[in-house]
Amino acid sequence: MTSDATQGSFPSDSNLSKVAVVEDETAVAEILVRILKELGVKHVDQHDSVQDFLDHIDEDLPELVFTDLLMPGRDGFDLIKEMQSRHPQVPIIVVSAHASLDNAVKAVKLGAFDFVAKPFDVDGVSAALQKAMSQRYVRQRLQGKPVQLQQDRYLNAILGNSAAMTSLREMIAIAREVEANVLVEGETGTGKELVAHALHGGAGPFVALNVATIADDIAESELFGHKQGAFTGAVSNRKGILESAIGGVLFLDEINSMTQKIQVQLLRAIQERKVRPIGSNREVDVKFRLICATNEPLEDAVASGRFRLDLYHRINLIHIRIPPLRERPEDIPDLAREFFARYCQLHHRPVSTIEDSAISALRQYEWPGNVRELENVIERAVIFSSAEENLSIDVLSRVFSCKNSGQALTTGFTVPLTLTMKELEVRYSRAVLDEVGGNKSEATRILKIDYKTLERRLKETKT
Repeated sequence: MTSDATQGSFPSDSNLSKVAVVEDETAVAEILVRILKELGVKHVDQHDSVQDFLDHIDEDLPELVFTDLLMPGRDGFDLIKEMQSRHPQVPIIVVSAHASLDNAVKAVKLGAFDFVAKPFDVDGVSAALQKAMSQRYVRQRLQGKPVQLQQDRYLNAILGNSAAMTSLREMIAIAREVEANVLVEGETGTGKELVAHALHGGAGPFVALNVATIADDIAESELFGHKQGAFTGAVSNRKGILESAIGGVLFLDEINSMTQKIQVQLLRAIQERKVRPIGSNREVDVKFRLICATNEPLEDAVASGRFRLDLYHRINLIHIRIPPLRERPEDIPDLAREFFARYCQLHHRPVSTIEDSAISALRQYEWPGNVRELENVIERAVIFSSAEENLSIDVLSRVFSCKNSGQALTTGFTVPLTLTMKELEVRYSRAVLDEVGGNKSEATRILKIDYKTLERRLKETKT
């Protein structure tokens, strides 16, 4: 059950042999059934209403369900709610016209596993099946023999002993066993690149690129490389990042910021597994594992038209979500003590311990900048501690104010009155970014500017 649309191999017992299709339009249902059988699904049950499907579900449970949303009587949303209650282990894939993808996204947020668009094509359905197989394989492995984590330095670099973080490390260890593309979702500062490194595990090259920093006019050269003399300024041959990642991992961060033009170029390269450097008359075969990261649910970008649905399916065969720090406050004490020990040693500070009152104050904060913000706060507190004191709540208050409202530091912002407005904008942007622990998404929200404007101001800070 594979096609050129999907990459990754799974044991045969993770294949899906029984699928249900719930669709009131007979012609549409028949097309989907035919595609599923062409892709190797042995048995496909067809239902023309949600009620008919639900009436038979307990006696004949499928491994996967495709359902339309808008149908007479009970609709696809009712089906999702009922299945979430009765059989939550069965993934539901919503089928929806491009014009109503926002409904499909709502269904995913309600509990649907994924969505594909009408009219159907083999690639889209195959990608959905491959994703279901990958998640089934991960689930089976999590329920099977224990995953060995203790001696893995890449997994151990992902800090936190909560149940959520333990499950995250187990999922990463299992995902390494297959070659499927992975989408890592997490807010800024949660450690998406650490997860990518852990998935890589040191096998082959690791090539990372933040796609938000690539301009359209240089994207082709950056991705595919160029030959000497291909254009003005091409003074030598240059290998593109896709070719540099051969035999290893290509990590594309902030994939949700990728422009439409670059999305088209990347999609073609993933489909064909070939690139042609600018100015070259030959193609280069490229084989690597693709890991992408997003700081927002990518379904929202698809529904709004900012991200291509076909590319979404290509990169999202295994989905890993990193929980933000506010969802796992039990990790804060261990993280704080780990960072404290690290930076006491790095900065040669004789501070002996973090007091319980300081830990309690740290736990009360929402951490919009996540682990990165906590690390920055602890480092500053260590630096500004005197030799005679522990890291107490008084020391923390010099550099940080723990407030439930989520407003961060209280150091203030002062500038000389001789600055121009442009210089003021640059300095203020840098100050706001520092205040939120390096969380660029939070800084752009506060400043009410877009990401590229913030990046431009940060570059101006360095010049």
